[in-house]
Amino acid sequence: MMNILLPTDFSANARNAAAYALQFLKDTACNFYLLHVVPFPAEKLGAHAMSMSPEIRGKFDELLSWLGSIKTNPEHHFHVCFKADYLIEAVREKCSEKKIDLILMGTKGATNNQGAVIGNHTSDVMRKVKCPVLAISENATFKEHKEILFPTDYKIHYGSRMLRTLLNLASLSNANVKILEIFNSEKEPSPEQIENRDFLQDSFSPKVPVLQTYYSSKEHNPKKVFVSNRNVDMIVLAAKNLNLCQKFLQNDQDDHIPFINQLPLLVLHG
Repeated sequence: MMNILLPTDFSANARNAAAYALQFLKDTACNFYLLHVVPFPAEKLGAHAMSMSPEIRGKFDELLSWLGSIKTNPEHHFHVCFKADYLIEAVREKCSEKKIDLILMGTKGATNNQGAVIGNHTSDVMRKVKCPVLAISENATFKEHKEILFPTDYKIHYGSRMLRTLLNLASLSNANVKILEIFNSEKEPSPEQIENRDFLQDSFSPKVPVLQTYYSSKEHNPKKVFVSNRNVDMIVLAAKNLNLCQKFLQNDQDDHIPFINQLPLLVLHG
């Protein structure tokens, strides 16, 4: 039984993420914890903030009814959670209390800039909560994950816990992992990078991941790398490397790679 946290602000993006979760985990028994956070500590809002308002209760009831109508696995169970607190503190608390295996949320909420690829709240959760996060675009529609792209510069060591999470999620749809090596100059990889690369590749044994090498010193338009990865179904990053690929995830005026903004993004800790 997996424990999945679904933060929700009842936006269309959050609803799409919940629907994606049900399809992604359609063959896995799960407890889904639907968490709505009023982003202020209760002591500043007064005692009434500790209880759920009728308006929020109504939104939860509507969401639960809709989820019940689209679920296909009888072993999918939904639990309502409400918290008046800062978002990060509320998510951390729920992850610890419910032993959460995966946070699954929309890339943007109702209040975020429409031009942003990843909203502030989702970015904060990715960076500050030590739990795997799968972020789903408002434009994403579920399809089986057959190829997962893992960009890395090998400048961090990947822990066994982090890689175990990736392999477990990849196994849900028997997906292959493709490693995109990113080097800044032809002097790389350094001995430390080689050591981290060897450990990473050994972790996938007996499977041998496909490798693609990219030198930022030679190619000044990093987005071109995705043109050769049109079959990718998910991007996975280590939280410590989140800055590494922000430029890849920006898709301001490049009509050749609109699919980047539609791919689910898995961020791992460990």
